[in-house]
Amino acid sequence: MNHSSVRPQVRPAHVWTLQSPTETRLDNGARLWLYQLPGQYVISAQVVMDAPLSCEPAAVEGCATIAVRSSDEGSMLHPGSRLAEAVEDIGAIYAGTARQSSTVARMEVPVSQLAAALRLLAETVTQPAYEKVDVDRHRDLRLAEIEQTLARSSALAQIGFQNAVFDAGCRVGRPAAGRISTVEAITRDDVIAFHDRWWRPDGATIILAGELPPDAAQLVDAAFGSWTPGNQRAAHEQTLANPAAPVVWVIDRPGSVQADLRIGGFGPDRLDPQWAALQVASCAIGGAFGSRLNRVLREELGYTYGAHAGFRPLRSHGSFVVQTSCRTEVAAPAARAAIDLLNVTDEPFTETEALDARTFLLGIAPLRFQTADAIADEASVLAGTGLPASWFNDQQAQIAAVSADQASAAFSAAVRPERLSVVLCGDADQLLTGLEAQGLAAEVVTIDG
Repeated sequence: MNHSSVRPQVRPAHVWTLQSPTETRLDNGARLWLYQLPGQYVISAQVVMDAPLSCEPAAVEGCATIAVRSSDEGSMLHPGSRLAEAVEDIGAIYAGTARQSSTVARMEVPVSQLAAALRLLAETVTQPAYEKVDVDRHRDLRLAEIEQTLARSSALAQIGFQNAVFDAGCRVGRPAAGRISTVEAITRDDVIAFHDRWWRPDGATIILAGELPPDAAQLVDAAFGSWTPGNQRAAHEQTLANPAAPVVWVIDRPGSVQADLRIGGFGPDRLDPQWAALQVASCAIGGAFGSRLNRVLREELGYTYGAHAGFRPLRSHGSFVVQTSCRTEVAAPAARAAIDLLNVTDEPFTETEALDARTFLLGIAPLRFQTADAIADEASVLAGTGLPASWFNDQQAQIAAVSADQASAAFSAAVRPERLSVVLCGDADQLLTGLEAQGLAAEVVTIDG
């Protein structure tokens, strides 16, 4: 039997909007964003604190990370393992992150256990015990983590790229969780001092996402209402570019048959008026499988299994980066080809490329935000970078209106090929000769762990 059917018509992607939260504020100054998401019975609760990495004392960088990682090892009310047992008893999961812009403590829990989870989350945030044995263990784990990082080519390339793009005095130019010399110096007193000074409701945002009970705001107030404000706000650093850029650096890994490559430079943040156009442009150049970089470097030249590019915004400025890995013998021509492809002044984006990029960015949004946790994560990023909850929806509308000419103009202004730094991690003896042949005079550098 023959069956015939008409292929369904592909409709243009429409502007999908994120659920708007109910916004209130606790008496202690903390903001509260409540995302009511029917059918999402696992609630994500996140506390976004105005405690960026730039608040760390320079001598003990990494203490913000140790403070987060040690925070659930016991509290004043639930010492030792009793805290973890209490969290497990209600089916919850706790995690935390120290970021460039903020510190986040989060918990996922079934809606039926929300009240208990909020009490435990508040206890973890406001009353961690920070026993010396726990702080010391997490410090030692971080030191072991650094050793593993320094053994990975991709991680070395990324650290080198940060050093190349950002001013040496900027915290963002150094590893987020600290270096060996600073982590070794961290003591329990340092962690307690950082916590007591910066883990405060001043500038904090508490986010709940899921099928929330009617009294969700009251439950948050009951758990966090006694959280005591501090007497100062964090001073977020102004991110600065490396004055020596652009540079071409090689991080030597003798005998390596593969090289990890980073190309990029100083970039804008989300407040840039051209941000929507830059998102369309970066998607077209290297943000999707059919982008220019991936098509040429992977499909046409066979240099790599994949290449990706995009803007990485911070609270202040950010970076643009191309990243890929390839065989050592083709790393230099791959770098040259990538730099040439970034010149959209000579070859602007076509309307088809802009349409494909808009369709991808708009179409993937509802897939990205299928869970309460994903929505809370997005809200956490916005809160941590000082943006309103409405920012995402505003950007969606702007992305839908970006033309090929606008994307080309914005990208050409933000990404100048002659100003891009190149960092490769691989066998320097082989890479240096190839780079010189491509007009890229390189310097061998050592990464400080």
